[in-house]
Amino acid sequence: MNHNLKDILIQLETRVRQLIMQQKELIDEQENLRKQLSEKDDEIQKLQVQNEELKEQYSHLKMAKYIDMADNDVKDMRGRIRTMVRDIDRCISMLKVTE
Repeated sequence: MNHNLKDILIQLETRVRQLIMQQKELIDEQENLRKQLSEKDDEIQKLQVQNEELKEQYSHLKMAKYIDMADNDVKDMRGRIRTMVRDIDRCISMLKVTE
């Protein structure tokens, strides 16, 4: 009986040591996972800031394009007005000649 009890105690001690080692491994793994999570959170934060900056740049680009289009429209309108004025001048000069 004493020998059997001693074997049981040795098995129990071995099992406790194994559990302690597993616990240490799990604690290390948990620490690594927390570190990775923190890094990912930092990366997400940086990407959110970058996303906001890109949205702002896109907004500025759209506005610049709109202004550029407006400038082109003004130039086109000026050209049309000049053409119309020339046509009107020709018509007036033709009317003067026929009078």
